[in-house]
Amino acid sequence: MPSNRFRFFVFTCRDPRSDFRLPLVDALRRDHETWYIWLRRRPVVSGPGADDPFVEMSIAGLLRFMRNSRRDGAVNVYFNSTNTYFPAMSALLRLAAPPGVWCFDMHDDLRYHNTGIKRWREQQIVAALCRLSDIVVHAAPTLQELFPKSVHLGNASSILPLPASESTNQRALVLASFDQRFDFDFVSRLAIASPGTSFDLYGWTRPGDIQTMAQLTELTELHPNIGYRGPYTMADLPGILGRYRIGIAPYRTDTLLTRYIDPLRFYHCLNAGLEVISTDIPQARFMQRWVHVVSDAGQCAATLAAIQQGRFAKRPDYTPITWDQRAEKLTAIVEALPRTAERMRR
Repeated sequence: MPSNRFRFFVFTCRDPRSDFRLPLVDALRRDHETWYIWLRRRPVVSGPGADDPFVEMSIAGLLRFMRNSRRDGAVNVYFNSTNTYFPAMSALLRLAAPPGVWCFDMHDDLRYHNTGIKRWREQQIVAALCRLSDIVVHAAPTLQELFPKSVHLGNASSILPLPASESTNQRALVLASFDQRFDFDFVSRLAIASPGTSFDLYGWTRPGDIQTMAQLTELTELHPNIGYRGPYTMADLPGILGRYRIGIAPYRTDTLLTRYIDPLRFYHCLNAGLEVISTDIPQARFMQRWVHVVSDAGQCAATLAAIQQGRFAKRPDYTPITWDQRAEKLTAIVEALPRTAERMRR
């Protein structure tokens, strides 16, 4: 039975089929009335329950919906996970919605790959959204370098340990976003150093990124033991993860783009029961109790061989990190705010 202490509104800029914040919404719904709002030209709203339908409406309709939201003893919590896409709409929503606590989701360095004037613009939007918020939560601990007053929330996975009967350690899984963070040279050298292992790549490229797609095609054409299996959705993950016992995370280490990430694939793979090998990015070091951190393709090949031979395992020391835990942590973060205490007294 949901409590009447908090009511959550989660704003996203992502399609629900691939939105990594949707499992957090599902976890919040176990204890709280929770609304999921996909901002776009015609916003889509669902809630408060997981089985309630998605309803498309106009921008004006969304503003009316927010203005007419219940005003009762519950504290409204507005969780803004729209990156930098809707700064003006975020300001309008704050004006329209009943008073509550606004939380900005700093799940990455939201300036991403932008440079020059575009990067400056993104930085100004991030600063404005932070000013509109009562609290900023971050994923990777390194983000506190950029936002010293932010609070750690962290990522997780809704995946739980999967049966090993269908899996093999002669095939390695690479879940990825194929962009400037992916180390194509590392994977190429690893394929040469590990000819007896097949590497299955799942993920997507940004629309119109012809250069990266060409690199991906070239990689699979050069190495017969590398196969690209296409993009995936959140619903596909259990079926994919259940076929493997080892996951590889070949991030580039010579770019700021990987300094501030908290890869979901770490949690997906570890929760499912896979051993994880990662290049030496900060979050891998934070999780090195469970993640095998390697400095080059040769060390990765040696680590991979040791795992395949049953001589090296870190996964048995791991306890799944779930979105239920993160939902409880988010609630505790909100509850500790002076503004929350102020709202509760009214």
